[in-house]
Amino acid sequence: MTTPKIEPPCPIAAAHDRTPFGCGNPVLDDWLKQRALSSEGRSARTYVLCSGETVIGYYCLATGAEKRVGMPKKIRQGNPDPVPLIIIGRLAVDSRFHGQGLGAALLKDALTRAAAASEIVGARAVLVHAIDDKAVAFYAKAQFVEFPGGSRTMFLPIETLLAAISKE
Repeated sequence: MTTPKIEPPCPIAAAHDRTPFGCGNPVLDDWLKQRALSSEGRSARTYVLCSGETVIGYYCLATGAEKRVGMPKKIRQGNPDPVPLIIIGRLAVDSRFHGQGLGAALLKDALTRAAAASEIVGARAVLVHAIDDKAVAFYAKAQFVEFPGGSRTMFLPIETLLAAISKE
């Protein structure tokens, strides 16, 4: 039996089988299975990585804004209040596929889409709320910086993102 090819991330659709997905975090699993489709286009856009029709990874993007108070100076300075942002709301890979670089591939795809969106809607940074310390380390490798105070809220200035993309 051959394993179906892993397709590039695409927008979530009803045809995608989310049932077997399990990343090891019930919050991330439940959101994909119960809320991703109903949120599509309303409050978030979800992109899935599939093997055949089975979802093996996903992330979601949304726009948002945060009050400048409490933000790091690099984002707070010279920006409106609230500061416009692109938010990576969730990012997860099925545990059967951990260790294959799929999380990094999903993040790269999310950041490429965020960069393109920033040219259309305007945003000062990409924001994530890392779910645990392992996620903090994952995002730090991609140049995200943690807000002061250990909140696990992290940001990547759009300028940093665009500069990194222009070097590719």
